[in-house]
Amino acid sequence: MTFVPGTALEFFAGIGLARMGLEAAGWKVVFANDIDPKKLEMHKGHWGDDPAYRLADVFDIHHEEVPSAELAWASFPCIDLSLAGNRAGLSGASSGAYWGFHRLLAQLGDRRPPIVIIENVHGMLTSRGGADLRLILSGLNELGFTVDLLAIDAAHFVPQSRPRLFIVGLADPYLLSGDPVGESPIRPQSVLRFRQANPEIRWGLLPTRSLPRARPPLDSFLEHFPPDADIWWSPVDTAKLVSQMSAKHLAAVEALRPLSKLSHATVYRRVRSTGCMAEVRLDGLAGCLRTPRGGSSRQFVLEVGRGDIRARHMTAIEYGRLQGADHFRIEVPFNQALFGFGDAVCVPAVEWLASEIRLAVGQYSGGLAVA
Repeated sequence: MTFVPGTALEFFAGIGLARMGLEAAGWKVVFANDIDPKKLEMHKGHWGDDPAYRLADVFDIHHEEVPSAELAWASFPCIDLSLAGNRAGLSGASSGAYWGFHRLLAQLGDRRPPIVIIENVHGMLTSRGGADLRLILSGLNELGFTVDLLAIDAAHFVPQSRPRLFIVGLADPYLLSGDPVGESPIRPQSVLRFRQANPEIRWGLLPTRSLPRARPPLDSFLEHFPPDADIWWSPVDTAKLVSQMSAKHLAAVEALRPLSKLSHATVYRRVRSTGCMAEVRLDGLAGCLRTPRGGSSRQFVLEVGRGDIRARHMTAIEYGRLQGADHFRIEVPFNQALFGFGDAVCVPAVEWLASEIRLAVGQYSGGLAVA
């Protein structure tokens, strides 16, 4: 195996939030790829011109263009795997891009990175009855990787509910050994059931420390505006949003209105069989950030108290903060920024996992052997 220790490849790189997490954990990204020019534009706004970033369809990349590296990261498109998508799986036009990444891994041969991390939605567990995930895992096995499956929610790090599934593949089987002792936050019952139902997969167990328990409050991630700021919706539009709440949510919001302390909540509009509903979160978490493809995918902020209720759109800065990219420089229009952040990964979740892998690799005989 030939590679440069501490280096990483970032496939389906988008605006570079996986890079942000990887580099915070001590990896250096030496190659990045994405097909979307608008995401590259946003990437340039923060990172500047990056010669390592290749704008191209992953199927059009030749393996000789890809430098030797220790780790390959792939956050491939989720739309065909998501419960909210069309569930076409790896046969879909979007999620099928995974096979371009797999092809490159196969073609790299002796230059294949010994560490692979693949990230996607929890729906990957059940996509086409689990067949898609089995294809990915068995394909990695065929390339010489032992695999583990982890579930990590961004809510352990930031006030955003964003559960994601991570496949970790390591070419050195001694780093991944044993079976889970029992259920844990990173290996919930859904993951354990999948492992048990697929004994033909060459499974391993990545040693990790516990996920963080405490997270900062939602209020500290929000921008705060005076009551007369233009960003707040008109009373008519706010009343319409309130009218779309269920009786339970409305009662919870109304109970906060007379208090002297301002409270904040997040809201999504959902289209239900009974009509459009405004679903409120009052648990200190924002809902999972999404790309603004439709009205139901935009997240709103409620400010309640001192006798009033105000509503507004969540800002691009808040999207960045909720993805752990607090200081990301935003130089693109609002919707473009929401799309970039909504289609990205949570930086501290990436950093945590990448750090755990570095620790495991470093503890095993001084790290992976370098040819």
